[in-house]
Amino acid sequence: MTAPIRASAPSAAPPRHQPSSGSVGVLSHRLGRYGLLLLLVLTLVVFSLARPEEFATWDNVKSTLDQQTPVIIGGLAVMIPLLTDSIDLSAAANISMANILVAGLTTNDGLSTPLAVVVAILASTVVGLVNGLIVERLQVTSFVATLGMATLLSGVGLAYSNSADILTVPHAVTSMARTETLGLPLSVYYGIVCMLGTALVLRYLPVGRKLRAVGANPRAAALTGIRPGLFRIAAFTFGGTLAGVAGVVLTGQLGSATASGAANSLLLPIFAAVFLGSTAFTPGRQNVPGLFVAVLFLAFVSSGLVLLGAPLWASPLVNGAALILAVALSSWALRIRARRFRTQQLKQLDRAESEAT
Repeated sequence: MTAPIRASAPSAAPPRHQPSSGSVGVLSHRLGRYGLLLLLVLTLVVFSLARPEEFATWDNVKSTLDQQTPVIIGGLAVMIPLLTDSIDLSAAANISMANILVAGLTTNDGLSTPLAVVVAILASTVVGLVNGLIVERLQVTSFVATLGMATLLSGVGLAYSNSADILTVPHAVTSMARTETLGLPLSVYYGIVCMLGTALVLRYLPVGRKLRAVGANPRAAALTGIRPGLFRIAAFTFGGTLAGVAGVVLTGQLGSATASGAANSLLLPIFAAVFLGSTAFTPGRQNVPGLFVAVLFLAFVSSGLVLLGAPLWASPLVNGAALILAVALSSWALRIRARRFRTQQLKQLDRAESEAT
C-alpha cells in the first residue's frame, strides 16, 4: 500500500539563519518577520481615522476579541496537525459538533453544564484521534480523511438535533463565556490560555520540537528515535481537543446552536488566519503569535469595511483573497529560507575545504 500524501501546506523549514549583510538584506528580513504586524497597525490607524466614533472604541476592540476567540482556538486546532505536515479539514465541523452537543445535552437531555462541556470536549478529542488513526493506520491522505470526517460530522449534528435548531440554552452555559472580568468576557481569557499553553509547549517542551521535526523530515526524525506516526496521531488528537474547546466557547457566546452547524462560517476564516499567520515572525512556519495577529488583521479589516458601508460579501472576499495570498507568500518564504540555508551550507563547505588545503 502506498504511503499517504501529506498536506501540501508548508509547515516546516530549515534551521534559522542570519539575515544577509547590508541594509537591504536586513530590511527584507525584518519586513518578512513583522510585515503582517505592520499591516495590522496600519489597518487600525486608517479605520480609526475614517470612523473614530465607531471603530476606535474599546467596545469595538472587546467585541472583536470576543467574536474571534473561536477562530483563534480553531486556528490552533488546525495548526497543530499542520506542524506534522498534515491537514485537518474537519476542524470547523468538529467545532460545530461540540456546539450542538453542549446545547443539546444541557437543553434537551438535562445534563449539567460542566458534564455537558466535558462530554463535548471528549467527543471532539475522539474525532481527532480517529482522524489520526485513519491517516496513519489506514494510510489515507489527511486531506481525504478529514474532508470525509467533516461531511460525516455534519450528518451527526443533524441526526442528534433532529434537524432542528436549539435556540436557547441554560444561563449557566452563556455565563461561562459572557461574564466579564477586568473589562473582557471570559471567552477572551479562554483564548489567551489556549494560545499561551500551545506556544509554551511548542517552544519550550521536547514534544514541540519533535512535532516540527516530524513535519520537516519524518525519516530523519525516525532515525533519531522519534515515532512520526505516533506524533501525527497525537497532533490530530490534540487538535480535536482544541476544536472541542472552541465549540464550547462558541455555544456560550451564541447561546444557541443551528442544526446545519457553524462549520461553513468558520472554515474559511480559520484557514485564512492559519496560513496568513505563517507569513509572520517565522515566515514559512506556523506559529501562535502569527496566528493571533492574522486573526486580528482579518477581523479588523472586515469590521472596518462594514463600518465604511461595504456590502456583506466584502468579508468573505477578504478572507478568500487572504487565504490565497497567504499560501502563496508562505510557500515563497519557505523557498527563500531553503535557498539561503543551502547557500549557507555551501559556504561552510567551501570554507572547510579551503582550511583543509
